[in-house]
Amino acid sequence: MLNKLTNLRIDSTSSNESIKIHKCLIVFEFSLKVPTYHVEQQNTSIQIIFEDTPLNMPEGKYNVLDGIISYVEIKATEQQIVAEIALDFQTDFEIEIIEGIPAKFKLYISRKPLLEILKDKKILINPGFGEKNTSPTGLLQHIPMMAIAKKLHFLLTTCGAQSRLSWEKSLQEKDLEKFEEGVFIDIFTEASLKKESGFKVYYSDGDENSLKLAKYINECMSQKLQLDNLGICPKSYNYKENVIPIGVVPAMENMRLDDAHLRDLDYRNKVAQAIFNGLVKFYTD
Repeated sequence: MLNKLTNLRIDSTSSNESIKIHKCLIVFEFSLKVPTYHVEQQNTSIQIIFEDTPLNMPEGKYNVLDGIISYVEIKATEQQIVAEIALDFQTDFEIEIIEGIPAKFKLYISRKPLLEILKDKKILINPGFGEKNTSPTGLLQHIPMMAIAKKLHFLLTTCGAQSRLSWEKSLQEKDLEKFEEGVFIDIFTEASLKKESGFKVYYSDGDENSLKLAKYINECMSQKLQLDNLGICPKSYNYKENVIPIGVVPAMENMRLDDAHLRDLDYRNKVAQAIFNGLVKFYTD
């Protein structure tokens, strides 16, 4: 039987367990054994060449966008498989070989650069709540918003940020006035009067830092999400001088397509990851 590359598994999403140990994980699965390989790293790129092994899966470029890995590209020649991993930051990696059927070549990529960027950054996440809504299926706003907020909080705290939720079990926990410094992220839905489907980001009118952060988050949401980009909009916020407020609307609550996305766990994870990516870009600027 001929040994082949049969599967590529990219476990670097916001739901992956390896993030807890500050690593992204890419797994190459082979039908019989891990072939002879060569690894070369150049700045923000890792290239792996597997010798004398055909490809039994599609060639292509797989976007990851997890804050460390930009994409993974797989190409095949007559004698080799070439895997190109493009990174957002130069970082270390480890390799683990697991024999068996399938045999697994595991590439662990360190998320240490994110820890250096986000350490001790103060971030308050405010999940939206509404007793009434215009959802076509009766989906209450706080259910998907809290899920997004908790996932974002997980990503931030694992990177050393001083992140917290404004409330979790009861709205009576809210005390936004005590937040005196850092980034304030308001995550909520709204009804589209124009019957538009999509996501948008609000920034504090007249605040250059808020505008800059809104642009980064909106850009990252456009890369990660399936819905239309409705852009960035100014909004009046009344917070203390050292607070950078931002409003994130991941979907319109009165649109059936958006409602379906808000019910999707994968979409919620992508929203959290996109906001996280935007924060990373903001703090590295």
